[in-house]
Amino acid sequence: MEFVYLIIVFAFAITFSNVFNRIVPIIPLPIVQIIVGVLIGLTSIGREIVFEPEIFLVMIIAPLLFREGERNDTSATMKNFSVILFLAFIGVLITLVSVGWALHIVIPALPIAACFALGAALGPTDAVAVGSLSGKIQIPPKAMHILEGEGLINDASGVTAFQFALAALLTGSFSAADAGITLVVSSIGGAFVGAILVMIKRQVVMILEKASARDVTGYLLLELLLPFLAYMVAELFHVSGIIAAVVAGVMQAASFKKVSLFEAELSNVSESTWGTITFMLNALVFLFLGIELSQVFSPIWNSETYSNSFLMLVILILSVTLFVARFFSIFLIYSVKNGLKNVWNSMNEMLILTFGGVKGTVSLATIFILPLTLNGQEFPERSLLLFITACVILVTLVGGILVLPFLTDSDEVESTNMQGIALLQEVIEKLKKINQEDPHVEMNVVIENYQDRVKELYTEQLPSDQRQEVQELRALIVSIERDGLEESFRQKEIGIEGYRLYERLISRMERSIARQLLSIIGFWLLFVRQIIAFFIHPNHLFAKKDEENRREFKKEELENVRQVFLQNTEVILKSLDNLKGVYDEEIIRFFIEGRLQLAHRLEDGTFIDSFIVRSQSNYVKELLIGYQEERRVIDEYEISEKISSFEANEYRKNVNLLESYSINDISGALPLRKLTRELKKEAEEEN
Repeated sequence: MEFVYLIIVFAFAITFSNVFNRIVPIIPLPIVQIIVGVLIGLTSIGREIVFEPEIFLVMIIAPLLFREGERNDTSATMKNFSVILFLAFIGVLITLVSVGWALHIVIPALPIAACFALGAALGPTDAVAVGSLSGKIQIPPKAMHILEGEGLINDASGVTAFQFALAALLTGSFSAADAGITLVVSSIGGAFVGAILVMIKRQVVMILEKASARDVTGYLLLELLLPFLAYMVAELFHVSGIIAAVVAGVMQAASFKKVSLFEAELSNVSESTWGTITFMLNALVFLFLGIELSQVFSPIWNSETYSNSFLMLVILILSVTLFVARFFSIFLIYSVKNGLKNVWNSMNEMLILTFGGVKGTVSLATIFILPLTLNGQEFPERSLLLFITACVILVTLVGGILVLPFLTDSDEVESTNMQGIALLQEVIEKLKKINQEDPHVEMNVVIENYQDRVKELYTEQLPSDQRQEVQELRALIVSIERDGLEESFRQKEIGIEGYRLYERLISRMERSIARQLLSIIGFWLLFVRQIIAFFIHPNHLFAKKDEENRREFKKEELENVRQVFLQNTEVILKSLDNLKGVYDEEIIRFFIEGRLQLAHRLEDGTFIDSFIVRSQSNYVKELLIGYQEERRVIDEYEISEKISSFEANEYRKNVNLLESYSINDISGALPLRKLTRELKKEAEEEN
């Protein structure tokens, strides 16, 4: 049961950290997860967690690096292969020597081999941590390719260098020639194992196809097993399991893919499954880092051997040494590659590579291989080395987060997607022409749907502070709508059927709010108050739906809905007017004009009618016509070179995704089906 409790705790921690990051996006997700990990480590459950480096490497690092290898841009990696190879091997050795000597100078009591072991552990950069940083910071593509490629390769060199430093610590002897030979053999052997396993997997797939035993689930399980098998088989032959997992991922991505319905379904399932797995494993990486920080912090911090200020100084010195050594390695390879005269032109890129080379869990897992005893005696410095490593990892991560935004275009500067907006607007014009020739209410709703997409694209291009204002104002409007609806229901100004219809309108507004941009204010206005309303009036949502108990929905009820909307509109316009000077006036004007347009549509009857249409199958048919026109416009833009082939393919993917969702989405608007039939019946009677 303890293992089950642990799974529940980690699942809750991952969910909480993600939600917290969405609410407070200014704090990067890795930092949130490290803090949550520290809190877990302080509990009785956290104190009982025993860190097993081998299990950590095979169960977390191997699948993550496999996925990174599978998604790696091989052509870009080969283009920068000389830089990647130099940093992955020579750069690790430079870090080993510089950090090792710096630690030995600062703390002479530590054995030189132990100091070099720490330097080797801090040599590899972490592709996982780099990926987490890139989510918040717009690292240039070339620098990102180098960082990702380096992170995939240098784990093997770092772990191998650590093993030789550890052997020197245990035996007192060291051979540079043996270390170099072993490193080369380990890397080549690991690559060979990874490639062989992928080839075996392909043969198994061919046998299954010949036996007519193709199955999406079976194929997916084979792919999920690959990183674990690659690592374990490689370690069995005493070669690099990390390299084996990476090469397996690269080879898996290079596999020939048939264009068939089965392959398409397998690709969709694989993408969604791996997306969930990598998200959870990434979260576990930083949770474990926080847990280990909490476990090694107390005994070292309370130790009388070294003062706390001295320990902080050691961590600062080693962190600076680490960055300086990395910059020297990058400067060296760039000087050789571009020439000493031209190297200064790449200074910004070199600084990005310096601070982007953050350390992560591979370093943590490596340093944990240090033995508890040395020559039959307790190894007291082990906890100190663990503490220093964990703190330096944290400093490099925080350093990257703080420095990189000044060297790169952060998320404050969004690339304007004017072509995307122009494309959708052209689709809207084509759909309007189609609707003029053969008018349908459903087509009006499709056009409205495209207009909403244009608004979302426009909002996404705003600077983050203005986007934040947009989401807060949307949340405010939803809050006013909900309060007005509740008050009208209490005053019996609207019935249960009208309440449900209006509730669906509010839910639609809520879905338009970008969750990743929601602030504390927006979270309170949107969700907390909704939860409170749910507990106060649960019968509103769970009223009996039996046909005999349901009141007939008549035109008077529809008029009541209109009146509630107009009352809420008056309150919303007054609130927006009062917020001028607090929020950007152009954004206020945007919301006021949008609300007035809705009110106008409500008065002429098209708004409610179009909202009801969304529950009908004809709406989906018209929506598919819209997607067909969008594909034609995309083709026209690509042929006229208004957009690149890559951009066109991205747009097509979005259309395919929307189309698939529209086809598979069976409307849950059961209460509206009766409403639709009654409105049609009344219209027929009037005619």
